Amino acid sequence: MGKTYTDFSQLSKGMFKKRAPVEEIKPLPKTKAVGGDDVLSFFGLNAPETPTGASGGGSGNERILALEADVRAVRAESAALEAAKAEAERKAGDFERQLAAERQMRVAAEAERERLRGEVMRLRNELEDALTAPPAPSVTVEPVKEVRVDGLLRMPTTAETFPGEVREHVLAALLEAHEAAESSERDRRAAVLGDVLAANKPSGELESRRKALRQIIKDTGSFVDARTIAALEKLGFKCVSGNKHWKIDYANVRIPMSKTPSNHRAALNTATDIANRCF
Repeated sequence: MGKTYTDFSQLSKGMFKKRAPVEEIKPLPKTKAVGGDDVLSFFGLNAPETPTGASGGGSGNERILALEADVRAVRAESAALEAAKAEAERKAGDFERQLAAERQMRVAAEAERERLRGEVMRLRNELEDALTAPPAPSVTVEPVKEVRVDGLLRMPTTAETFPGEVREHVLAALLEAHEAAESSERDRRAAVLGDVLAANKPSGELESRRKALRQIIKDTGSFVDARTIAALEKLGFKCVSGNKHWKIDYANVRIPMSKTPSNHRAALNTATDIANRCF
């Protein structure tokens, strides 16, 4: 049976010595495998990190990071290769199109060369035929004798403003009469006038002067200046200045013309009126 103590004085001093505190050992937290794959845990790739200097040559996380870096490098290299492949395919397509164009140009050039060869041969044969052909007999050209209808025309006494003016007016009148005869079904008259016009072609001087007059008036603008008067005098007009109008004279045909036309349309109407009365 053990000894019974009545108070603390009976206890030995050794019983009151201080003891070192007991260190609480906590369990290490479980590390979760990267990517949540239990297979990596099986091979120890996600094992807790070992202290510095411990055996093992590095943690599993470091190996995973190294593998991920290698994967990124491989992917970057693959992307670069894909870009290089696309660029190479583009260049190859350009070269193929250029080659096709060159081939077409070559085919066209060869066809043109063959055509020119045939043309050269043809011209050479024509030259040889011309050199070896007998000389052609000389042909005497007889002048055409003008046959006039008796009593049809006599020389007029009206002075002409330009050579052949009378003839041009007569032909213009015959042309209008021919058109009127055709429209009114006067067949015989239309046939005779058509025959006369076919044998006597107009020179077109009257129509040329009408166009020149219209252009002069069109370029005048809002004021008839000295440049306009000089151009009209070249066509045979005589211009006399008045207070507000010019007095235009063409072979005794007198027409007033305003010095300041009201607008562009009024100037063109004046040109048409002058052309109808003079040409």
